Amino acid sequence: MKHELTRLSKRLSFILRHHPDKIGVTLDQYGRVNLDELITKFNQHFGTPISKQVIQQIMAQSDKQRYAIEGDTIRALYGHSIPVKPLTRPMTPPDRLFHGTTHAAARFIVDEGLKKMDRDFVHLSANQAMAIQVGKRRDPQPVIFQIAAKQAANHGLLFYPTKSGIWLVDAIPAKYLTAIQS
Repeated sequence: MKHELTRLSKRLSFILRHHPDKIGVTLDQYGRVNLDELITKFNQHFGTPISKQVIQQIMAQSDKQRYAIEGDTIRALYGHSIPVKPLTRPMTPPDRLFHGTTHAAARFIVDEGLKKMDRDFVHLSANQAMAIQVGKRRDPQPVIFQIAAKQAANHGLLFYPTKSGIWLVDAIPAKYLTAIQS
């Protein structure tokens, strides 16, 4: 993705995931906001030209699939630090999911499990390559945990799939985790 689109995408993520109040928009309970209102207030606040076409270009060029345009609304698909409800019903996950993290965080995760920390949910990757990519954001050699997801679901944990291959869950106790790469 071009530098300018990356910059706009980061600003859009900041607004839709963390601080809609920064530009004066309000998200509904699922994290949606009227697209035209978002564009108007985004442009007023940042002074950068963003449009529905630019947002669609960001969505088309990004491998992370962070946003969805639904009718006349837009939402971030995952990664919120503000309370939002998932749009999907809980589903049975695959046998295994993955989570990439730093070595420092891994020391706590081994004992305490995965917690949502400053997010609404714990984010799990559908495959190991995705978890490595996520983990490398904060550690060049991330620790990868394999999660016995289906077993956890059978014991009552609720898993919410997203269109981007990320699975959301409230927490994962340590007994369902295995460090497979460190």
